[in-house]
Amino acid sequence: MLPELLMVVALGLESDPLSVALSHFERVPAYQVTVRSEGRRGEEVIRYTYRRPGFIRMDMVTPYSGAVLIYSPETRRVRLWPFGSPERRAGLSLSPLNPLVRSARGHRVDESDVGTLLRNVQRLQQQGELHHLGGAVVDGRRSQHLVVQGEEGHRVGEVARYELWLDDETLFPLKVISFDRLGSVIERVRLEELVIDPDLPETFFSP
Repeated sequence: MLPELLMVVALGLESDPLSVALSHFERVPAYQVTVRSEGRRGEEVIRYTYRRPGFIRMDMVTPYSGAVLIYSPETRRVRLWPFGSPERRAGLSLSPLNPLVRSARGHRVDESDVGTLLRNVQRLQQQGELHHLGGAVVDGRRSQHLVVQGEEGHRVGEVARYELWLDDETLFPLKVISFDRLGSVIERVRLEELVIDPDLPETFFSP
């Protein structure tokens, strides 16, 4: 049974890798990862945790070391502790649209999970082309190297092309590079130290 399942996944990755990766993500109850992002406004490093149906916690490492953001899909609000210690202080309650809780590149907390990324790449593919460049190794992990190029004039936000590497085992992106319509790099993102379904304290998203 296992070899047959692996064959189905392999064929899916060859023919429609984004759909396979997204389907796999939809079955993941929670994950934790270190996100390293480099763009035009410098570097961001975040310890990122997600739990269904959409709870998100970001523990900032760089540039705002110690700051904590928590998004609840129940309230649709972001709580911000700019100086850390959410267990001892009352956080600010903000809309996800508030500039204080958006990244340097304008990303929203409530639209920051891996599923949102994969759906954005799919949207570009629907009006463009996907090229499967075969296997590659990223940080010692085997992956599938993909490029999605939008048709002329078609973009998702300002992104006209995505280049990404999907881990062979988890189907999570290990690395993503986005480009604008002129071919300039918008952002380079690496997802490191991934843990699927981590053991989290009961109060992790509601300290």
